[in-house]
Formats: sequence, C-alpha cells, structure tokens
Amino acid sequence: MLKTQNTSYKKLLKINETLFHYSNTLSLLYWDDRVCMPPEAAQYRGKQISLITEYIHKIKTSKTYSKLIESLNLDDYPKYSPEWVNIRWWKFEYERNKKIPPKLIAKLSELIPSSLQAWEKAKKEKKFKILEPFLKKIIQINKEMIQRWGYQEEPYEALIQNYEIDITPQQIEKIFSHLTQEIPQLISKYHSKFSNSIDLSKINFDTYKLEQFCKLLVKEISNNLKIRLDPTSHPFATTISPYDIRITTRYNSLQSAIFGTLHELGHGLYDYFLPYDKYFGQPISESISLSIHESQSRFFENVIGRSYQFWEFMYPKLIKYVDELKNIKLQDFIKSINKIELQPIRTEADETTYNLHIILRFNIERKIFNENLKTNELPELWNEEFKKYFGYYPKNDSEGVLQDIHWPESLFGYFPTYTLGNLISAQLYNTLSSKIDISTINLNTLHNIIDYLKENIYQRGKTYTTQELVKLVTNESINPKYFINYLKTKLENINR
Repeated sequence: MLKTQNTSYKKLLKINETLFHYSNTLSLLYWDDRVCMPPEAAQYRGKQISLITEYIHKIKTSKTYSKLIESLNLDDYPKYSPEWVNIRWWKFEYERNKKIPPKLIAKLSELIPSSLQAWEKAKKEKKFKILEPFLKKIIQINKEMIQRWGYQEEPYEALIQNYEIDITPQQIEKIFSHLTQEIPQLISKYHSKFSNSIDLSKINFDTYKLEQFCKLLVKEISNNLKIRLDPTSHPFATTISPYDIRITTRYNSLQSAIFGTLHELGHGLYDYFLPYDKYFGQPISESISLSIHESQSRFFENVIGRSYQFWEFMYPKLIKYVDELKNIKLQDFIKSINKIELQPIRTEADETTYNLHIILRFNIERKIFNENLKTNELPELWNEEFKKYFGYYPKNDSEGVLQDIHWPESLFGYFPTYTLGNLISAQLYNTLSSKIDISTINLNTLHNIIDYLKENIYQRGKTYTTQELVKLVTNESINPKYFINYLKTKLENINR
C-alpha cells in the first residue's frame, strides 16, 4: 500500500511542479498589469488571467487529481516531514477547491482587472458609484463561495481561511479588543507631544534621486540580492519565480516612498529565501500565511525602519539624495516619522494608529458577509466607523472607502493579517533582541537579523501553521502585549 502511495505522491509532485510554473506566469501577468500595462488592455488581460486560473483549478479538481489525493494518508509519514507537510496542504487546498466550480473561478478572475480599472477611475474622481457595480458582483461571488465552502461559526470565517487556517474571526476579535483598549490611551497621552514635529510631507525632493535612494535601501539591506523595484499606484511584492522577486513603491511623498520600499522589501526577503531550490512547486516551499508575511514587512518597515538605530546609520546616506533634509536634525527626523497623526489613509498611517484602520475594515467586512450589508451602504458605514476611531469624517470617498485596492481585487479577509503581522513582528523582535545585539545597527547587524529570520522563519516555509510557528520561535502564542510594550517604550523615548 505504501508503494502505491509513494507512486501517487510522486505523480502529485510532478503535477504541482507544472502548475507552479503556471501560477508564476499569473504572477507575471498581475505584476505587468499593475506596473506596465496600458489601461485599455484590462479586458484582454482579464481573459488571459481567467484562462490560466480556470485551467489550474480544473487540474486541481479533476478526477485524476482527486484519486491521487485520496490515496495518500498523512499517518504514513512522520509529522512535519516534507511529505507530511505537502500532503497536509494538498488535502486542505483540494477540499476547498473541489467545492468551487471552475466557471465561478473564471468569472471572478475575468472581472478583477476591469474592477481594478474602475477602482483607479473611482479613486481619481472620488466617486464610489463608479466602482460600486463591480464591487457588488465581486461580493456576490464571494458570498456564493462562502456557501459552497461552508463554515462553523460565521460566514466571514470561510474568507479568513483563504489566509489563515488556524485563526478564526472570534480569535481575531479577542486579540483586537486589547488594542482598542490600549491604543486610544496612547493616542491621548502622546498625540499632543508631536504638535511641533516637522511635516515631512512638505519636504521637496527629486523623484529620480529618491528612487535611487530606495534602490540603495534594497541593495544594502538585502546584501546585493537582485530584487527589482518599480513605481506603482499601490505598493506590492510578487514572486515571478525563484530569484525573480519584484517589489514596488510610490513616490507621492518622502515617507510613502521610503517606508513603502521597506515594507515590500520585507515581503521580498521572505519570498527570496523560501526553500524553492529544494522543494520547488511543493507547499513546503511556500510562505505559511499572510500574517507571517506581514510580520516580515512590518518588521522592516517599522520595528527596524522607524528606529533611531537604523536612521543613525542610514540618515547620512539619505540626506545625500534629499537636499532639504540637510537642515533637519536626526532626532527631529525620527520624531517626525513616528508622529501620531490621526490621518485618514491607512498606507500613510503612523504606527500607533495603523491598527485602528485595520480594525475598522475587519468590522465592516464582518458586516458585509455576516449581516448582508448592502454595497451602496459601504461609504456611509465607513465614514461613521472612521469618525468613531479618529474623531472626524473623511473628506471624500477617496479618503474613505475607495483608498484600498483589496476589495476591488476580491481580497476579503486579508486586512486582519496586517495587524496580526504587526503583533507578531513585535513578538519576534522581543525574541530576536535577546539573541542579536541591535543597540546599534549597521549592514552587518541587518545581515545578521536576516540570517536569523532566514533560519527561523523563511526556510521553514509552510511546515507549520501561523500559530505553531509563532509558538515555536517565541515560546508563546500571539500576544498583543509585546506590541503595546514596544509602542509605549518607543513613544516614551522619542518624547523625553
């Protein structure tokens, strides 16, 4: 029997290796869509993506694939062995895939490029109504998928499982409740102390020079890895293949460009060092989850990227590219990049208030799928929720419900992973700082940090679930206290 299973396992390896090439081709099409493609081509790109997506789905739900999956038994392999990990994820993915008809997948895939173009236009014109018909269709498709997948506690749970298999909305709500208690107190205590901070949004810069600095950041932190950096309207990172990692940022402001680059570089480093060489096309070579992925991006963007130690090292290099910064002291720069602003845009939000933006979206997504909130009610609910957390209403739809790409791209359930990532990054930092001296930061320190993450996070791929990995590395479940303590220490030090 085991011989038959070994034969089935080898066949599945071969099939999935081939399909992985197709998935990487999809990544290239998506990257080109967001970076290079003329808007007029959206309809045709949608069809290209739809055809490949439908093909992958058909193979992974075929009778042949089904028989191979069902012939494999997890108990025949040691727990956490590569075979056990691969079979575990193949079975999980198959059970979800087989419930969704290929035509429904194709319908959604074909709709998304047009939805993204509508979002771009709606955001520019500040009119939600331009996006609404597309978003209504996307939500309806997601609701149909939820019914097919099924759930235990609430419909939204089925969407969370696209990103986290062992964290439920109820668990997320409990974790988030600590933040809604603690963060307003920090805002109340420290917000006014930043009133005399320098406004970096008013700093003039040469876009070309700033782009060169961002490329320098990528080169130095990554130790000369060939990670490509391009401009885009909404920063993202993607893997085209092993050793072809591409990240993007936007140059609408100094902070947006620099911290967008650091954020996406965190994603890029994780992807670069996944064990593709050894296990190409296998689940064990993939990233475990978005929460872990976001913990890496937020680690480099905030924990490292907004620290005094990092800029003590990098600031002399930055001022060579941005002339106006030569008149601003390092301490003033540090205070400015950590300023509590209570501003409306999530991607521009300060570290203290950022998670309130996520909690707002988490609450709205639950209402969409658990309480059947109507699409046309989204702008008003958004504005009311924002007022509750930030004390004022957004000026328009572009500052409110239209600011993110996620819903037009059908990424419901994604947002909570940002905050979970923030919490995990602080928890990892607490553990890492006991093993690596980070009282000062230089290139050697950064490379030692990456080596630590490579060994403890990146190279483990999908061996463990999010909660298993956090506990393995930090000896504790996800605990928001580390993030709160990290914020308290940083805010107190900055405002002494």
